[in-house]
Order: sequence, then structure tokens, then C-alpha cells
Amino acid sequence: MSELLRSVLVAGLLLAGASSARADALSSWLDKVAACSGKRDLSLAVVGFDAGQQVLSRTQADEVRLAIESRLQSEGRISLAASGDVVRIKTLRDSLNLQKPGEAEAQIRKAFDGDASVFFTEPARLDDKASFRLQAIARNGDCKATSEPIAIAIRIKPGVVDVDQVMSRAVENLVRAAPDLRRVDICPFAAASGYSACGAALGERLLLALDTESRSDDRVLRSRPLEIRKAAPGQCAAVGPEVTTRGRFGGDRDGQSWMELEFRRSDTVLAPTGRNRIPVEGLGCDPAVRPFLDHVAATAGSDRARLALLPAASPFARGRRLDIRIEGKAGTKLSCWVLSPDGAASVVLPVRGEEGRSVLRAGGQSYPYDFGLNDIVLDAAFENLFACFGTETELPGALRERWLKAAPSATEDAATLQPDEVLDLMEKLRAVPGVVEATAPIVVR
Repeated sequence: MSELLRSVLVAGLLLAGASSARADALSSWLDKVAACSGKRDLSLAVVGFDAGQQVLSRTQADEVRLAIESRLQSEGRISLAASGDVVRIKTLRDSLNLQKPGEAEAQIRKAFDGDASVFFTEPARLDDKASFRLQAIARNGDCKATSEPIAIAIRIKPGVVDVDQVMSRAVENLVRAAPDLRRVDICPFAAASGYSACGAALGERLLLALDTESRSDDRVLRSRPLEIRKAAPGQCAAVGPEVTTRGRFGGDRDGQSWMELEFRRSDTVLAPTGRNRIPVEGLGCDPAVRPFLDHVAATAGSDRARLALLPAASPFARGRRLDIRIEGKAGTKLSCWVLSPDGAASVVLPVRGEEGRSVLRAGGQSYPYDFGLNDIVLDAAFENLFACFGTETELPGALRERWLKAAPSATEDAATLQPDEVLDLMEKLRAVPGVVEATAPIVVR
């Protein structure tokens, strides 16, 4: 699993732990570890909690460990050695029958090849927080350093536990059905009759379950890596050689939420879960299922002080010219498109070759007049959504290139982006640091 994907996973866990661990306590502890090992820049094997502890569930313990690893790496002086739970690895070492004598021991030594091994000791729990100490033992075992107590927020909502159980069982069944599994492409969860923010939340829980499998002791010891990817646009509808996920969720007449998940390889369905009732609301997402345009507007990261769209009329009369006032912080770089109810979209700003015109001026601008574009006569009845992303700097290179490739130019019309491409672009744009969104319905009667 790439470091980038791992970073996304940790961010998606919504743990307060990475910020809850006090910087001064961790920095002071790292100084002690450095003194033990005789090195300032450290390689640490983070073992985590003892497998026999009863304070946290295994899922909670894994999430805490990921949060601590992320926090340690943010210090800028730490690299992480590949390691796993020391108790489980010892059990496997004793029970696994590998072909070459001593191979298990060699792999375990390599997995824990760091300047120190880090254990989580004295676990305790108070409501929605877990407290513990970090204890580092130097490689040669002649020195240890113990931190002050650290508190990290943990997930306690029963909905998450229930969803995780479904995901874990599905992944276990997949591994049994496909023992040669090397790669899984994750496709978005689809709402049964529209779009919902809970699709992304369910995808994060599946990602966590697959990541846990990728770091399992058996895969580490047998050198059977598992690669996890987010499926590229259009890949989910195609039938290919890789294993892809198919997930759906919705609500029944009793107001209960449900989900179903299966994995596919070519024409073969693997490890279907069937329909499971789940309290999806416990994931902290809005379970409402909406039409596409309503979903985009409801989930947009809006801040009217930074960016706002003001149509001149609602609805517009047929035959009138389009006029949308764009206001916000001067200097904001605009990336705008028009979305249709079927999920397709067309980029309208910037225009290729004239990107400088799409920088918001003080006092605002009107689209299309103030952007050097021709009038747009609304000669048919329709309902679309005008939506803009605003950034203080240019979009990241690859994302900017994709956006401009679909944009209009002085001689070419904009390309029509299909729904899969639209959802992928929207996810990536919303992940840009500091981005702000604004939406406005364009209704013509």
C-alpha cells in the first residue's frame, strides 16, 4: 500500500488522536529514545498494544496505532520499520511451517529492524478516550524510554463496530475465495436510488479492512503483499482481470439502513455479503439519499464570505441571457463547471489559453460577460447546477491538466465529462488544501 494511500486512510479515520497526543510529551519522549539508541534520526518498529489486552477492540487498537504512527512521522525525524503485533507474530513463528528452516525468524527480525521497538503499555479507557504510555526498547535491549500518559479519542459508536464486522468478514471470505489475491481496486459505494455522503464513509471502512489484511502477519511472513487502489474512472463498469469491489447501500420501509458488498474478477462474483442491516448513521455521515444535483450542493464545502454564486433570476425565463454574479475574495482562482441531473458536466472556467481571466477581481464579476465570453441565450427549459471551486494557488499539476483538458478554448467547445469522471474529479478537487466551493441552481422555465 502506498504511503499516499496510507495517509489518506489515516485522515479518513476521523480520529482526534493525531492532534490529541501532546507535542511536547512526544518530543520529550523521542529525545529519550534518541539518547538510548545514540541516534537523533530514528527508525522505530511500532508494535502497539499487547494482543491480550481487553480495554480496546482490535479495530480501535489498530486505529490508535495508525494515529500514533502518523503523529510520530509528523515529527520529521522518524522512519517506521515494517512491524506487526509481536504476540501474533510469535504465535505464527511457532506454528507456521515454512519451507526453509529459519525463514520465519529471518522475516520477523527484518520486520522489527529498527533502532527501537515501541510498545503501548498501561492501557486504560475513559468514555471516548484511550490512555496509555509509549515504551521504547532499544535494539540491543539495554535501554528503554517510557513516555508520559497519552490520551487519544477512539470510536465508540456501535454503528462503526457493526459496519467493520461486515467489512472484515467480507475481506476474510475474499481471501479464502481468492488465495492468490494480490490487488483490489475499490469502487465507490452506490446509493440504491441516488447519492449520499455515506458512500464515501463506507468506502473508508472497507479500505481499513483491506489495509488490515495487507498488514496481516501471514502476508508479512509469506511475502504476499496486497496492493489496494481506488479504481480509475470507468474501471468499475468494465470487466477486467483485477478484483474490484461492488457496494450498495440504502434504506428500507422501516427506516433501517442496509449495505451489500461483493468482489468481482472478470465475470466471477467473489465473497458476496448479501444484504446486511447496519446503523449507517453511526459513521458520522448524512445518510440522506438525494438526486445528483442536490447531493453535490448539500456536500459542497461552502463559505459565502470566500466565494458565492448569485444567479440574476430563479428561475430564468426562456429566451433570457444567462447572468451569474460571482463574488468572494479577490485573487481567488476559479474552476467552474455546469452539472446536469444525469451526473454529466461541462467545464466553463477557465478557458484554455486565457486562464488569467479566471482570477476573481475585487467587487466580483458576472459570468459570462466579465470573462470575455459570448452571451449564452437560455432557449430551452432545463435544471442544471453551476458550481465553482476556488483556490488561492494553482491546482496541483496533474489535476490542473485534467481540468484544462476538458475546458473550452477559443476554437473548441468543452468536453462532456461522464458521471464517473465527474465524481472522481469532484473528490480530488475537494481534497485540495484550502479549496472553497459555491453552487447555484440554473433553472429555466
